[in-house]
Amino acid sequence: MRSFNRLPSALAYCLLASASVAAFAQDAFMITIRNDTSDNLLVTVYDQSTPPARVVISRRPLYGNASIAVLVGEDNSGKGHLYWSAMSLDSDMRMCGHNDNPNLNDGDTVKVYADSDCTE
Repeated sequence: MRSFNRLPSALAYCLLASASVAAFAQDAFMITIRNDTSDNLLVTVYDQSTPPARVVISRRPLYGNASIAVLVGEDNSGKGHLYWSAMSLDSDMRMCGHNDNPNLNDGDTVKVYADSDCTE
């Protein structure tokens, strides 16, 4: 019986994965999502560059004044486009926020916040 050597398979997988990331990165923008408040938030970010929208971050805690970098694709105009929603983690005084951010360039920062009553 011939034994299966996993090293060549693992190397091939890594090569293909890095090639696909590099191909996506050529048409993508690195955008910083920054919690612009001292409140702790649950943040969801959607890449709106091509339909259908793609979830980039889903209900991720983003603590006061913290930030995270995300990749968003390039839309038809050659810019990045994302939509975000945020909800405060404070269950006693729940606040929400959202915004649409078109025309983003590589390296831009998008500030997220929750400053409105949550209506469901």
